[in-house]
Amino acid sequence: AALGEGGAQALVGLAPGGVAEARFPEGTLPYHWKRLQPRTAEVLGDRRINTFAVGGYVEMRSGLLFQKQPITGDLLHFGLGGNLLTEVVRIVWPNGDVQVEFDLLSDETVMAQQRLKGSCPWVFVSDGDDFRFVTDFLWRSPLGLRINAQETAGIAATEDRIRIPGDMLRAIDGFYEVRITAELWETHFFDHVALIAVDRPDSVEMRLDERFAFPPPDGRPRILSSLRPLATVLDASGRPAEDAAAHRDGNYVAGFALGPYQGIAENHAVELVLPSGAPDAAVLVGFGWVRPTDSSINVAIGQGRSAPPSSLQIEVPDGRGGWRIARSNLGFPAGKEKSVILELDGLWETGDERRLRLRTNLEIYWDRLAWAAPSAAPFAERLLPLASADLRYRGFSQVVAADSVSPELPDYQTLVGTHPIWYDLEGYHTRFGDVMELLESVDDRYVIMNAGDEMVLRFPAADAAPAGWTRDFVLVGDGWVKDGDLNTTFSKTVIPLPTHASSAYGTPPSALEDDPVYQANKKDWDVYHTRFVSGDRFARALAGRTDR
Repeated sequence: AALGEGGAQALVGLAPGGVAEARFPEGTLPYHWKRLQPRTAEVLGDRRINTFAVGGYVEMRSGLLFQKQPITGDLLHFGLGGNLLTEVVRIVWPNGDVQVEFDLLSDETVMAQQRLKGSCPWVFVSDGDDFRFVTDFLWRSPLGLRINAQETAGIAATEDRIRIPGDMLRAIDGFYEVRITAELWETHFFDHVALIAVDRPDSVEMRLDERFAFPPPDGRPRILSSLRPLATVLDASGRPAEDAAAHRDGNYVAGFALGPYQGIAENHAVELVLPSGAPDAAVLVGFGWVRPTDSSINVAIGQGRSAPPSSLQIEVPDGRGGWRIARSNLGFPAGKEKSVILELDGLWETGDERRLRLRTNLEIYWDRLAWAAPSAAPFAERLLPLASADLRYRGFSQVVAADSVSPELPDYQTLVGTHPIWYDLEGYHTRFGDVMELLESVDDRYVIMNAGDEMVLRFPAADAAPAGWTRDFVLVGDGWVKDGDLNTTFSKTVIPLPTHASSAYGTPPSALEDDPVYQANKKDWDVYHTRFVSGDRFARALAGRTDR
């Protein structure tokens, strides 16, 4: 079939003497149409599916008209009858990723480009006016993540800690409120959540090392001097980048070329020089984000000849005009808007210029790079007990990226929809309502969250920090994340249930009643985990009514 002008369709084929075309006669009624051109992104770094997305499918709702077509070529044609507006178009890409477009006008051809995937729960806090995005959470415990074509990653640590700046979290009616949302193709298992208030003198700063690394950072608050600029910053192309590195302003240090897959770039290095007055015990503090790979990408890399992901390493001059590896396997920022603290003590001989390079082949974008000195200033930690925890349904936030080197950040104030937008992992999830009992300790009794869910946590506000002191916060979480990527181990179901008794995740699921976690906590499935979620909710969302 071919498409002519004005939406008219035609048949093109071979006939004696050459190519023949048969056009369908146009009717007298003013019928409308919509054409869709699915494409992968027109940049490197997103070669996860074929160019025209053959093997996926498109669903379209226009008024009472619902249509579904498989993607078999580079152009899809939908007849709309008398409808002038297509309210919803949903594209399911061949790798299982889902894209939704709203309010498309009729009689137009539009191109739909695949978007990149993200991961992990999102944390929002109230500053007294609006809820603001802090960062993503539970990055250290991805269940069933394939690290190559043969192996599944074990879970080295289930605890995660993130820093919440004091000016982002304000008390409302005597309580600090934290909201954690599940908005991606995942199920979350939250076993414990706590909030720690950290007070320190105004003259110093409190930071956390928020890396994904093996072994993981210990998560303790680091008291540092004020952050100071580096003498030299050269991006991956060798261009001066001191201005971009000076502040957290969305101006990122990058300069590297992208590789063939999301999250993988060319092997590259950012070159840094500390000023001569920096002490021997100085630490490097970086703020940035990483574009993640996923199970499907890691399997593809493992089956081909592309270089596997390589975490950060520090190189220093070797004295012969080259560079040597001083420290390796340093990990990477654990998600979006994360801080990294790297020890520099012992890297150089006395009198050497303090020059180093951060090398990796990951897509890491630095918003700020600075140095600081460890401080012996006193600080005070106070654990704030959980006052209430409620699970409820919310929907999906609008997500926007400023440009190709900026992370996609959610806007809590703007919902793009409440209907399912992912193939849910099938199984029993936690019912809505009070869930505080499940979060009070690390005990394999957890909240099981589905995409679209939100957990609202309240902590009692502590007395004000002493005069001359500033308060920041540390949010502590323990649990696991399992995504729906088709190459993630056991990605279609909630079971097998994770447990702190084992770091492995390789025993195939059978019946829920045979799972060790269920057997140890049977009452939780009578009281809490009573909400059965089926994957066909997604299929029914456009074709007809769906229950939450």
